[in-house]
Amino acid sequence: MVLLVPTTAQSKELAPVVFDGRQLFEVSNSEPFTAQGRADWINSQLQTLVESEEPPKIEIEQRNKSPIIRINGRYLLTVTQRDVVLENSPEEQAVIWSQTIDQAVKKARKERSSQFLWQASLLVSGSLVLAIFLHWGLGRLWRYSLVGPRQLPAVDDNTQERQSLASNLYSNLTLLLARTIVWVWVSLFSLNLFPITRQWSYRLGEDLLITLIFFLLSIFFSVIAGQYSPSLVRAAILRFSPEPITNIYENFVEPIINLFRLTGSLILLSLSLFWLSKYELIYGFIRFFMDLGLIVSLAWLLSRLFRQFIRIYGIDIVRKLGWEVDELILVFEALANVIIGFIAILAFAQGRFDLIGLLAGLGIGGLAIAFAAQKTLEQLLSTIVLYLDRPFVSGEYIRLQSGLNPQGLFGRVESIGLRSTKIRTPAKSTLFVVPNSIFANLEIENISRGKKIMVLLYLDFSQLLAAPEQALVQEVIKESTNSLFGIDPGSTKINFLDLPEPKFTRARVTFFILGSSENSVQLRKRLLELANATMSKKLIAYGIDFKMEEPTIYVESPVTI
Repeated sequence: MVLLVPTTAQSKELAPVVFDGRQLFEVSNSEPFTAQGRADWINSQLQTLVESEEPPKIEIEQRNKSPIIRINGRYLLTVTQRDVVLENSPEEQAVIWSQTIDQAVKKARKERSSQFLWQASLLVSGSLVLAIFLHWGLGRLWRYSLVGPRQLPAVDDNTQERQSLASNLYSNLTLLLARTIVWVWVSLFSLNLFPITRQWSYRLGEDLLITLIFFLLSIFFSVIAGQYSPSLVRAAILRFSPEPITNIYENFVEPIINLFRLTGSLILLSLSLFWLSKYELIYGFIRFFMDLGLIVSLAWLLSRLFRQFIRIYGIDIVRKLGWEVDELILVFEALANVIIGFIAILAFAQGRFDLIGLLAGLGIGGLAIAFAAQKTLEQLLSTIVLYLDRPFVSGEYIRLQSGLNPQGLFGRVESIGLRSTKIRTPAKSTLFVVPNSIFANLEIENISRGKKIMVLLYLDFSQLLAAPEQALVQEVIKESTNSLFGIDPGSTKINFLDLPEPKFTRARVTFFILGSSENSVQLRKRLLELANATMSKKLIAYGIDFKMEEPTIYVESPVTI
């Protein structure tokens, strides 16, 4: 039995009468009872009626000039002037409500019948089968889209690997969203079929369900709109850049287009969390991971953009300043990445921790630890230097030597740990454990990186070249290649090929690129592209036009150990 709680408030209050998860109507407060007390009383009476087997008999009678609704002779409610909707009188409102109650009771009894439960169970089973089919079908569709033909620019293996990683992450995020929408729809459909689950859904709150629907729609829009974020960047370049849009877009956006899409989607997804802001627990949990993903993607994007800028414009700037282009550019690039990462960490932590107090505490604690564990910290810092400088990696053959022992230690690097590096000798197969701090005082010869990369270029000249013109071409090519940093001096060879039908002249140019790491080799390849452009301008100035065959062939010649 629900107690009718008296009220002292004079203002009009409304409370919904909800039966089986459906709102029938709203009642107001009527002295001495609150609106919620009246609604709870009506709900309890309707529930008792449905559970009984009596056929509903609804009657309306007048008492104290107010209509009273009775069901099977039992009092249900009194319709007052404060209950009426629009311009209805209490009597008209009582008739409308009695019809609504009669329909609700009949529908509730029907939904509790075995026939309805069987039909609803079939609908739920069918919706589950449909959801499983859509779940599977979306996965198949995404797999086909991933293996389908793509027009990608000519990029190096590392760039292509990063593009593939960003593309897969973006596709998986979109697939997860689509599958989530399918299962949320099936869940909402199933919850509204049965009376008890519909009551749970109503108790959960219509506002939460509406918020969830808008949130999922926002997520879907964010993922779709993020797909077009490169087009937005292209429009911005067209609006504000004086340089031809094609050059900037192809140099900066096209090589990392999937990363642009991923970052754009994460920015919009972060804005979509606005719908969950009033649910603090859920909002705080999702916001943590969303901010983490957004900051990581932004830092990654800035790092790649800076790398593109250095490779495309940085070399020209260094040359215009009259400086030699060497691997200092790679050091500058690594330093910029460290700064970007540090700023990203600060940005992520700023909203969650008291950084000043944290840094102060770490400073005091760090001093105490530094005095207590100097050797351990020295080993850890040496390990960090090894990972940043990367004079060798696991699997490479190196020789360690010093002035006192010129023969040194030769072996294969098995692993680089936090404190030491393990090196296995080839003859005795013994394992040396070398503390990382020792490498700062040793000369390290990396045998595995003593390789050359042979470059093959084919130049097709539009006319037959005479001997003086061939000599001029050889001079220009050697001058262009020998002046490059990282090209093996004196390795440039130019051969003019004999063609069956001598309508034009073809030359084959070969030389060797020296590089100790993948990044340095990529830098030299970029320098080679600039040298080709310079060589083309010089030959055109002499009236010699040529076309370079694509692609340029790179052949590695590793050292045999």
